[in-house]
Amino acid sequence: MPHEMPEGSCSMNMSFTWSYMNTCVIFHWWRITSLPGLLLSCLFLVQFSVLYEYMKYRLRSKNSRMARNKGRRSVFYGVQVGFSFLLMLVFMTYNGWLMLSVVVGAILGHYYFEPQQLESSGPLLGENSLACH
Repeated sequence: MPHEMPEGSCSMNMSFTWSYMNTCVIFHWWRITSLPGLLLSCLFLVQFSVLYEYMKYRLRSKNSRMARNKGRRSVFYGVQVGFSFLLMLVFMTYNGWLMLSVVVGAILGHYYFEPQQLESSGPLLGENSLACH
């Protein structure tokens, strides 16, 4: 039985969907109500995912200037973990478009930032990784 959603409310999907109307992304104020809003959100999430991959690369990079400062590396790692949890929350919207955006960003980030490391470092994920995506 269809029902009307109150104006300004977020849809809460508990199963996979491609519908984007009234989808709140992480925050109540980040609500998708139009196709342009969906496209902008998807582009932002692709960039956010690429940035997350870049942060993983910087933490593992042997040439990083942060290698000498344990405190700075620890804070940077905490920010990276926070990014991974935010990306996990995007997946928990169960919205196919948003999930696909995170995956595309991860693919692009891996393509641009990982190839130099793979030959010498072995596994794709670091030993201390808390990656949520």
